[in-house]
Amino acid sequence: MSDPLAIVQEFCDLMVKRDPEPLRKFLTADSVYQNCGMTASVGVEAILQNLAAQFTMFPVSYEYVMKSIAANGNSVLTERLDMIDTPTGVQGVPVMGTFVIEDGKIRRWHDYWDTALPMKMMTGVDVSDLVPINY
Repeated sequence: MSDPLAIVQEFCDLMVKRDPEPLRKFLTADSVYQNCGMTASVGVEAILQNLAAQFTMFPVSYEYVMKSIAANGNSVLTERLDMIDTPTGVQGVPVMGTFVIEDGKIRRWHDYWDTALPMKMMTGVDVSDLVPINY
């Protein structure tokens, strides 16, 4: 598969399985994954370890619900709700992601989101006024 948009969509769709191994084939050997404001994971093994930790943190629900996706050449922009299990039920964290595809694989993946929002969700704070309306 060489269509950048299709590659990113399939990669994001696999998050619901909460298993990092099927994601390996989507990443270049020197891929970079970074949640902006946090330390980057560099290389396939580091990225898979990072994702495994996230899946462990949210064992009941972990899914990317795509709201918008657009491609310009090898760059793909996503607007997603990253679904996590919280004490008040499954909720979506609004995330904007940038993926850069190189030779049919993800070379760079940067996510942008409010890092305080999941903690508020996990402590039962009503965040309904903090997420986009009509999502």
